[in-house]
Amino acid sequence: MALKKYFTLALAFIAALFLDTAVLPKWNLFHLVPFVMLALMLAAERLFSLQDAILIGAFGGLLEDILCENMIGLTSALCLLAAVAFHQITQKNELKPAIAGLLFAALAFLLEAARALAAYVIGMRFSVFGALVYGAFPRAILTGLWGLLFLALFRPLLKGQVDSQ
Repeated sequence: MALKKYFTLALAFIAALFLDTAVLPKWNLFHLVPFVMLALMLAAERLFSLQDAILIGAFGGLLEDILCENMIGLTSALCLLAAVAFHQITQKNELKPAIAGLLFAALAFLLEAARALAAYVIGMRFSVFGALVYGAFPRAILTGLWGLLFLALFRPLLKGQVDSQ
């Protein structure tokens, strides 16, 4: 069972990295690119474990920063913070998928706001409010939808397991 889970996670990791770095920045609607790696990481934390999410967030964020960004390590750090925050929020609560999707979107929005704040601090000049309303909010909604897609994809891997809690 574990081999099947890790094989599926590895394939999803490669697909998310490819989508975030190559496909979606080129082919998108209204320049809105969802953060697929974050969605994958949060879905893995929701269904599997915090350790799986930390591995995905750390390596995925670092690879995306190396390939596409100018602030190396920021995406990794923000992904790790999002994974821990999601774990703390859902630690003793059983969530419906729609609520989990809303939490995915809220964390994606907060991650985008932190990214915008970091860009503003290092000297980029832009309208932070406009970037959040017209860029980060729709991107967060799309990231939440991707998270729901990953939840639906990974749900069959849990079939037949008994919850140990």
